[in-house]
Amino acid sequence: MFLFDAWYVAAMDRDLADVPLPIRVLNERIVLYRQTDGTAVALENACVHRKLPLSMGRIQGDDIECGYHGLVYNAAGECVRMPCADRIPKKARVRSYPLVSRYGLLWIWMGSAERADAATICHVEQWGNPSWGVTGGDAMTVDCNYLYMTDNLLDPSHVAWVHRSSFGNAACESTAVQVAAGEAGVIASRWMRAVEVAPIYVPFMPFSGIVRSIAAL
Repeated sequence: MFLFDAWYVAAMDRDLADVPLPIRVLNERIVLYRQTDGTAVALENACVHRKLPLSMGRIQGDDIECGYHGLVYNAAGECVRMPCADRIPKKARVRSYPLVSRYGLLWIWMGSAERADAATICHVEQWGNPSWGVTGGDAMTVDCNYLYMTDNLLDPSHVAWVHRSSFGNAACESTAVQVAAGEAGVIASRWMRAVEVAPIYVPFMPFSGIVRSIAAL
């Protein structure tokens, strides 16, 4: 059972280049691509004709072309070109998913498009503030049930012992985790103020020693 009326991270924005990108979210096959103005698009990854993945096709301007028989779909999922056909059936379309670029990530809404509200994407405090630094890395694949990862990420209290050589340190032991529950889910966070920076952040810091505050979300 999945929660469909929610925003999920589909990919890192930087990973979507000039070729179609196939992904799977909640067991649904989806293709991402960029339009000429840089806007990211998410469509069902299966042509209506023979179900060939659209990710095996190519981008044509603002549209995507199936690599089997050349059917072309726009960002709304509508077939706008069908070679050798006098007319295009109204049912010749694939599902289009709401997609938003924020915090360097591409967020996809898996439920009904009418209920998608970008304002409900979790807020990252101080994002874009030039006086704050941002660290990030590559995606990591973990071979386990997604519920184990959810449990792990909602339990940041373990980092002081498990991740001492990376993003955990002694300051994590004495700073409580705050948990907030809402209609869309649960957020666990922690603010650490006036503490020694954890090892993983040291290379990104222009100074050493005590930092004013660190947020973990």
